[in-house]
Amino acid sequence: MLSIACIPAFNVEHQIVEVIKKSQKYVDKVLVCDDGSTDNTSVNAKSSGAIVIKHDKNLGKGAALKTLFQKAKDLHADIIITIDGDGQFLPEEIPILIEPIKIKKFDVVIGNRFLDSEEMPSYRKAGNKILDKFTKLAANLPFEDTQSGYRSYSKNALEKISFSTNGFGVDSEILIDAVNKDLKITEKNVTVLYNTGNKTSTKNPVSHSMGVVASIIELIAINHPLKYLGVPGIILLIIGIAFSVVVMGIFNDTRYFSIPSTLLALGSSVIGLMLLLMSVVLYSISHQPRRNH
Repeated sequence: MLSIACIPAFNVEHQIVEVIKKSQKYVDKVLVCDDGSTDNTSVNAKSSGAIVIKHDKNLGKGAALKTLFQKAKDLHADIIITIDGDGQFLPEEIPILIEPIKIKKFDVVIGNRFLDSEEMPSYRKAGNKILDKFTKLAANLPFEDTQSGYRSYSKNALEKISFSTNGFGVDSEILIDAVNKDLKITEKNVTVLYNTGNKTSTKNPVSHSMGVVASIIELIAINHPLKYLGVPGIILLIIGIAFSVVVMGIFNDTRYFSIPSTLLALGSSVIGLMLLLMSVVLYSISHQPRRNH
């Protein structure tokens, strides 16, 4: 079985060499997507024996994973392992993630970081828990760590999974798509290092989290438009109609238009109608492939 480690990388010239060298002991090939780095990430990765694909500019983790997934397909990989290039995850634990796939029991194995949650900085722990909650709104995910980028995928998963997110919300989208396509998923505990001696994040944690939340909200709207857009839309329409009746009643009795009630009636009706129409359109789009199959 051809196993390939896929590493999305951005400005990790100091860490990438060790990640590649250690990964090579457990896989047949190592692929690196240098996502527009301005340092020597590509040079160091190539000199370490990895196959390197370079983006001309920084497009985001999701874009890097798209490139890696496609290259892995072209190489006819049987198993791929996604691991960050910053040294936070231990390549020595790759066998833990690929074993369930080798014995054909699962299609996706998530590296669960929360076993060592005592080592996780409190702000990261809180942020990850919030992102997990948001992700679980988009799909019924019974997993503890939905944000981990340390995962393994079977050939079946590689062929079936599709995603469009370019940013950090990609980990959520991939997992949601895998669940929707009835792929078999499990978790295995892995170690995560937060004090590697180098900077392990190239993005501000607040902006990172907000970007992921925005992507997840988009996924929620797409996956459950009637629940999260249609129902609020109907409620607002009912409120708008109720206040319209109040406005007309006041006018009939006093020949006076209540401006606050009129604005509330119009605003609720317009926003409610927009939400309802959006929910119907998104529902139609999201269910189109199912009707075609």
